[in-house]
Amino acid sequence: SDRDSYQYLVESIRRFPTQAKFASMIQEAGFVLPRAHKHLSMDRNQAWEDLSFGIAAIHTGIKL
Repeated sequence: SDRDSYQYLVESIRRFPTQAKFASMIQEAGFVLPRAHKHLSMDRNQAWEDLSFGIAAIHTGIKL
């Protein structure tokens, strides 16, 4: 049902890690996070771009 679908969406959003935690998970998986630039997070030590005020984000990692 539609209700089940929306409930799944709510639960998956709650379980998903924060941007900082997800960036850490990317590093732990062996990726290098590029230095942030003007288009990425205002925290210059993080390599993600928040979209829609943080509702979604684009993370960047480089596998060397």
